[in-house]
Amino acid sequence: MQPTRNNTSIAHENGSIESPHGHLKNRIEQALLLRGSYEFSSIAEYQALINQAVDRLNAQHTEKIEAEKAYLQPLPQGRVADYEILTARVSCHSTIDVRCVLYTVPARLIGRQLELHLYHDRIVGYLHRQQVVELPRIRTSGTGKRRARCINYRHVAEGLRRKPRAFLYCTWQQDLLPNEQWQHLWQQMKTQFDLDTAAVLMVESLYIAAADDKESQVAEY
Repeated sequence: MQPTRNNTSIAHENGSIESPHGHLKNRIEQALLLRGSYEFSSIAEYQALINQAVDRLNAQHTEKIEAEKAYLQPLPQGRVADYEILTARVSCHSTIDVRCVLYTVPARLIGRQLELHLYHDRIVGYLHRQQVVELPRIRTSGTGKRRARCINYRHVAEGLRRKPRAFLYCTWQQDLLPNEQWQHLWQQMKTQFDLDTAAVLMVESLYIAAADDKESQVAEY
């Protein structure tokens, strides 16, 4: 093969790559239409649909792919970095701000400077080259929406336990409740008890759920 090089800023010379990419996107769109829904229970389920579309496309070129494999060299010993590196200091509220998204992290990291590796689907935090946290990566979506939050009650439950009334005035109150079952539970508590007592019960419940890793069992109880 003879390598060629395209010219800088001449977009139409990328056609040999952009055109197949467009066809793949169209295949994924058609698969979604046939599925009848754009809603998925998890990212893994959506990734499986994408993998099926890619496999069907590659199946049309099986002979060419097999012929080319004979000329492929071994993979490099070290993996190429597929992440971006940022740094962030953990605030007194046990949060970090990354690309207009507020994330909670474990309270033991308050005041620490973290090195963050931003992957397409997750953020991995390091302290002195030791991994200390892994977070799902969230992106802002929606017209005019510039900020978002990723709140994990497990990170702040112990701190809230020391000041349970803070739960009443916390701007993340709904984000701290893990799911609809917990949201319904909070509404019940507010009607059956005074607000201070309800806050203590809810915060203690969240703390037990986090400490024992029994979210659904505690809510059911």
